Amino acid sequence: MGILLPLILAALTSLGLFMIVASFAVRPSAFMRIRTTESGPRLVGMAEGSILHAVLTDVSKKIKPEGEDLLNRLRRSGWIISSLPEFYARRMYAALLYMTIGVGTSFVLELVLSASMIPLGSALMGTLGAVYGFSLPNRVVNKAIQRRRDRLLKEMGFGLDRIALFLRSGADIADALAQSREVGLFGEACGRLAASISMGRSIQEAAQDVRCDLPKTPPFDEFLGMVTVAIQKGQSLVGPFQMRAAAMRERLKLEIIEEGNRAKIKVVLITSAVILLASILVTILPTLILLTQEGIV
Repeated sequence: MGILLPLILAALTSLGLFMIVASFAVRPSAFMRIRTTESGPRLVGMAEGSILHAVLTDVSKKIKPEGEDLLNRLRRSGWIISSLPEFYARRMYAALLYMTIGVGTSFVLELVLSASMIPLGSALMGTLGAVYGFSLPNRVVNKAIQRRRDRLLKEMGFGLDRIALFLRSGADIADALAQSREVGLFGEACGRLAASISMGRSIQEAAQDVRCDLPKTPPFDEFLGMVTVAIQKGQSLVGPFQMRAAAMRERLKLEIIEEGNRAKIKVVLITSAVILLASILVTILPTLILLTQEGIV
């Protein structure tokens, strides 16, 4: 308890100094805005919640500025994080949160293990927590992109077959694409392409807009290329789409089988670990009890 009180006081003092510096660092005109209340619109300050957010965003950019592709990555992730400022602010919030968790864990370990972890252990665990939290938004965006890529590939196997079916029945490419608009992400992309074609927009521009909003996926890029060539040269897409759909469904079937096999392996490993632990308890525990009664241990 002797070291805990000075640490708490130091943290509160640092936070107070930080807020004082932040209040002078932001221009008065930058933190005034209009808010609508029950009595009508009034001018309020960003100090009611935005100063800290803005300062943390700026600090995050200076610590590690992201590349120019960050906006594209957020778009391809389906805006899992709504904007660039939100991304930068989340890095600092997560860093502060996990730093606090790391320092708190060091105190708990000191109490449980009766081992002195202050100040080196607390500093190390706090630093590791801050680094982990700072990198967390990047991992969130990358995982969201991968999930959307996997989803797109799964939906293409069924969407292509549906488009080929309507093309075979005599529908034009725009109508066939429009009929697949309900097939998830792939269907949304097809619906946008159909709308662009119906409005007479350039297919290259429409394909580029759709490509920018989805993860980079070679099979989907190939699909867009086939649609573009078919519209420009009037080629039939029934055969190529059916072949591609069959191949992608076969791939999906293999992935399901592989996932099932991995699940079986996990179940076997967990079961084996439980059996091993039970065997150890049954064989060793009675022996230890007997040795304790005999005074050997």
